[in-house]
Amino acid sequence: MIYLDHAATSPVRREALEAMWPYLTGDFGNPSSRHGLGESAAAGLEAARQSVATVLGGRAAGVVFTGSGTEADNLAVKGIALGDPRGRHLITTPLEHEAVLASVDYLVRVHGFTADRLTPDEHGLVSPAELARLIRPDTALVSVQYANNEIGTVQPIAELTAVARQHGVPFHTDAVQAAGWLDLDVGRLGVDALSLSGHKVGAPKGVGVLWARSRLALEPVVHGGGQERGRRSGTENVAGAVALATALAAAEAERADV
Repeated sequence: MIYLDHAATSPVRREALEAMWPYLTGDFGNPSSRHGLGESAAAGLEAARQSVATVLGGRAAGVVFTGSGTEADNLAVKGIALGDPRGRHLITTPLEHEAVLASVDYLVRVHGFTADRLTPDEHGLVSPAELARLIRPDTALVSVQYANNEIGTVQPIAELTAVARQHGVPFHTDAVQAAGWLDLDVGRLGVDALSLSGHKVGAPKGVGVLWARSRLALEPVVHGGGQERGRRSGTENVAGAVALATALAAAEAERADV
């Protein structure tokens, strides 16, 4: 069979499988444990974090490993919105992944936020000018998908973030479908937060990333032991993180060669 559905999921890259294998067999320790196996696992986790940060052109401290792209989107939308007690207004688009739309709906229903949606044109593009009109003094977050998983529209993220930045509003982009195909440099994009999913770039299912600027007040949505610098509790999936970092670096190298 010829597989052409990589927008849904991708096979695991050999280099990702080989990179993660030692953390499933020998270096299987809990990265929070203070013994040899734990320290070895922690070293692997931090190396993966730095590798992801290198691809994104951001600080490693901003990389938060999650269980999926969906969780990364939830943490971005809910975490940023709830982290700013002054903000009660959200802006997104009707074309977002359900993880973003459902998170916005949750904030509206449960926490009393209001939300506006940018209007796409016939090509699915949204307008920076409309964004400027919709931003209010209490806007807590703008979230716009980088590349759409159904119609393929690539949004003008740098133009949109320039508008948000003029008003001091944090900007999140779901870049799950963009990874391996488009520039992910957070500085050039101007984003404050960016979500990725491992299984879209050749890592196994069950691991994702949220990159968020360290200055952002990010309210956790998973509470517990305070892992990931307090932003996402739960024992980290070291093997998955290593696989994601390896696959993402390989995908980025291939993109650069095109």
